[in-house]
Amino acid sequence: MPLRKIRWEELVVDKRIIPQIESTEEVKKTQSFIGRERAVKALRFGLDMDKDGYNVFVVGLPGTGRKTFVKHFVTEYAQKKPVPSDVAYVMNFDDPQKADTLFLPAGKGAEFKKDMEKLVENLTEKISKVFEGEDYKARRREIDEEFESEQERITKDLVEKAQTLGFLIKFTQTGVNYYPVINGKVLKEEEFTALSEDEKRKIEENEKKVQLLIEAAVENVRKLESLYKERVKDLNRYALLFATEEFFSVIEEKYPFSDVREFIHKIKEDIIEKVSSTKKLADLEYYFRRAYSVNLVVDNSDLNCAPVVFEDTPTYHNLFGKIEYIEREGMLYTDFNMIRPGSLHKANGGFLIVDARELLVHPFVWDRLKKILFSKQLEVENIDTAYGYSTIATLKTEPIPLKVKVILIGTPEIYELLHEYDPDFEKLFKVKVEMDWELDATVENISDLVAFITDYTRERELLPVRRGAIEKVIWYSARLSGDRTKLSMRLGALIDLLEEANFFATKRNSRYIEYEDVARALKEREDRLKLVVEKYDEMFRKEELMIDVSGKVVGQVNGLTVMNFGDFEFGLPVRITAKTYLGSSGILDIQREADLSGQIHSKAVMILTGYLGSKYAKKVPFSIGVSISFEQVYGYVEGDSASLAEVLAIISAISKIPLKQNIAVTGSINQHGHVQPVGGVTEKVEGFYRICKIKGLTGNQGVIIPKANVRNLVLSDEVLEAVKNGLFHIWTVDDVDEAIELMTDMKAGIMNKNYEYPRGTVNYYVVQALKRSHDIAEGKGKEKKTKKKRERM
Repeated sequence: MPLRKIRWEELVVDKRIIPQIESTEEVKKTQSFIGRERAVKALRFGLDMDKDGYNVFVVGLPGTGRKTFVKHFVTEYAQKKPVPSDVAYVMNFDDPQKADTLFLPAGKGAEFKKDMEKLVENLTEKISKVFEGEDYKARRREIDEEFESEQERITKDLVEKAQTLGFLIKFTQTGVNYYPVINGKVLKEEEFTALSEDEKRKIEENEKKVQLLIEAAVENVRKLESLYKERVKDLNRYALLFATEEFFSVIEEKYPFSDVREFIHKIKEDIIEKVSSTKKLADLEYYFRRAYSVNLVVDNSDLNCAPVVFEDTPTYHNLFGKIEYIEREGMLYTDFNMIRPGSLHKANGGFLIVDARELLVHPFVWDRLKKILFSKQLEVENIDTAYGYSTIATLKTEPIPLKVKVILIGTPEIYELLHEYDPDFEKLFKVKVEMDWELDATVENISDLVAFITDYTRERELLPVRRGAIEKVIWYSARLSGDRTKLSMRLGALIDLLEEANFFATKRNSRYIEYEDVARALKEREDRLKLVVEKYDEMFRKEELMIDVSGKVVGQVNGLTVMNFGDFEFGLPVRITAKTYLGSSGILDIQREADLSGQIHSKAVMILTGYLGSKYAKKVPFSIGVSISFEQVYGYVEGDSASLAEVLAIISAISKIPLKQNIAVTGSINQHGHVQPVGGVTEKVEGFYRICKIKGLTGNQGVIIPKANVRNLVLSDEVLEAVKNGLFHIWTVDDVDEAIELMTDMKAGIMNKNYEYPRGTVNYYVVQALKRSHDIAEGKGKEKKTKKKRERM
């Protein structure tokens, strides 16, 4: 079978499709969204759809520019939308435990607030002058005198009538007292006792009449006082309206809105009420400042389009607002002035962008958001009050009609969890926007990436980027994607690389970011993270970790693994061994028996068991025991990428044909023996190269990879140079037999119609070994049967 060794030219990222420029100075600035066609279309649909429940969930991996894309797109989209109204909370004069809401055209809220503050100052000054004026005092004196005169008449009439009935009337602070009188003297108790029964009866009858007279007089005084208050109130109304109308009329003319007119009307009535019931006008100054103020919670005066709000910390109060309190004499106090808005207030009439994970980690936020989106009403309610944790008296705000498009940004896992476990989610977030994590490395997409690099370096005032550096950044993008024909959309990682390269370019006083700066940034980053790599390499150097990179060994092959430490991945070779023995137990996976393998690895072992049985047990049973182990691996083994190496080790162990140790192997297989692509091939190739370099490069070392993985190789300059100079090699295979031939320098052998392989081939020797094992097992069986017969005789 033809084997294929990859040429150096096939491993290089194609530079021909990079724009023909010398530096980013030649690139015109662009706001293009790199390869976001699908996302742009979906997001635009979500923003255009003006129906209930069509909020948006943007799905993408961290670092792919999700937030930047959404911010820029929504901000641009919002330019076509009108500026919403300003919103203010004001006093509810009918119920101070509630707060009313005022809506004013954008920009008018701040003006109205200032005008009301000025109005209160003018009112305090003007009211003082009104009540200190001679005209008012004269009218008030006239009312007072009339009241006093009438009150005096009522009391005098009561006294006179009581006297005719033989009673003395005395007025006290607690009421009216009356006493029987005889001969001008108040009758004492013992004197009353000494009177005759007729005299006592007469006094008691007169007492009842006096009581009626007192009740009538008290009622008349009450009516008089009520009338007095009304007349004073009318006087105050007339005086106040006359004195303040000029201020109120200016406000009403400037703000001809029904909400404002109603608010001003209530202020007028409240002023009259408070002034009429207060003796000291100075006491009203603080009340006026608090009660007639305007708590502007949404000020859109700086906007020229719909608001776009990005809430970085979506706590309950940050999103929905809160009501603050102050302490007075050991008591908590609040009013409408202490209502604080949330992001939903500011985003009303526009767009609210929130990170889904941040939202979900804060208690009660998700449930409250759903409730608000369903009701389309926004009320400010503290979390402790909303969920019954507090009994402190608080304000109740008037609900604000809510019209906002909520855009959540999250990972696929968060989206799937919400969709699976919260039935409300699909009712409220009906638009899914998927952000691709990679793009095809086309001329157009690479041009867009160069434009992105240009935009970023200009906005952040970094040095211009030369062509060599651009090529290295594109190489790094391909490496992040794990495919030379792709570009990674982990734009955050590319930005970090540019920042670090700019740092090194600046240190050497360069005018440009050059290739060497990007390369140094990558090398310095690797040096910061590769302590573990160096420790492993030291163990290989000291042969504490045993690996052969030359010679041939039966039942032994170099597999390849990838170690992942979160921010750094690297490849390592691992010795895989197989041993055979008489028996019919099949393949024993030592990792699985020791509970050190995962489900995928266990499945891979079962697949290769099926493959071996199908390939070699057509005419003879697979009556041999095989144990297979990852030597010196004491951690958890998962994945199927070692199944090609495992099957080679097993074939070698059965046939006793040695395998080359200068070649490492990676790839998974199916039951037909086809070699399937695996992950981490770049790291695996570089890992084996590194160990070969430690042990000594011979010029015949290399790695076997699946043919489908060629495009996934994005190798370092050092490994590429070694491949170019013939010091290291990479072979691709499509099936197991190709790998067998490369690893043994023998023909694998093709099965004929009689299920037999040609003599002298590897597969032939495997079948012959199985036959011998079967014959031995059968022979022992016959000997046991003959022995039993002789014992019976």
